[in-house]
Formats: sequence, C-alpha cells, structure tokens
Amino acid sequence: MHPFWEKTEHYNRKLIAPALILLLGIIIYELFFHAENWILELAVEIADTLVITVFAIDLVFLAIRSRSAKFFFKNYWLDVLAVFPFAIFFNFINSLYRAIVVTEQLAVGQALLHETVEVGREAKGLSKGGKIARFLRIAARILRVVTKSRLFAKVHHRRTKKRR
Repeated sequence: MHPFWEKTEHYNRKLIAPALILLLGIIIYELFFHAENWILELAVEIADTLVITVFAIDLVFLAIRSRSAKFFFKNYWLDVLAVFPFAIFFNFINSLYRAIVVTEQLAVGQALLHETVEVGREAKGLSKGGKIARFLRIAARILRVVTKSRLFAKVHHRRTKKRR
C-alpha cells in the first residue's frame, strides 16, 4: 500500500477512540437534552457527520485488508449497517409522505371544515414520525458505538470459538 494511505489509516485508527467518546456525548445529548437552539443542533449534526466519516474511512481500510468480499460482509456487516446514513433515508421518506399528503389536500379542497380537522390529525401524526426518526437516529448511533468498541469484538470472538 502507498505510504500516504498507510499514514491515513494509522491516523484514522487513532481517531476512533475520540470519535467514540464524541458519539457517546451526542447520544447523551439526544436522549436527555433538547434545546431549541439551531446552532447547537447544527453542531451536533456536524459532529455526527465527522464521527460517521471516521468510521466510514475505517470501514474502507477494513474492506481493502479483507481477503474477499464474502469475508468482509460476513465479519463486518454490522459495521456496514452502522455507517449507513439512515437519517437521510428516513428524511427522504418523510418528505415524500408530506408531498403526498399536501397533494391530496389540494385536490380535495381546503375550504371545508372537515378537511381542516384532518390536516390537524395528520400534523400530529407527522410529529410522532419525527419522534420515531429521532429514536432511530439514536439507535443507529448506539449501533456505531457497539461495533467500534472492543465489547463487540470480544463477544463475536467468543461466539466463533464456541462454534468450532
């Protein structure tokens, strides 16, 4: 491997532990604190993106060092799931749902009182969807912590020893 990529891998491995600590801080913030400060929310999103980037770079080097694609996906499938951007996927589904709801409302007509009541009910349903998306983001972050910490490696190693 080229010396530049070896240095990149070396420094990225040193960034995994601070990234885990930052990710635990993000999880604690998401679970227990909810400030309506857009600057703080932006900082959390940027920090989460940086953590995902460090883990994604690590995953690329794991893929390069793997013997085969079968070996890679058999041993690192949880790492692949941890790096997958679920937030982008669920935001796309949420915006698609909103577009469909708005299109239906315009077609039927907004002047009727019954339509106004239905729109209020849909808005309450969307806020519940936002809560579900928030918990899914937290679950994805916890999955990243588990896959990158030594705990998962020890448990996975014990399971493979018992199978033999």
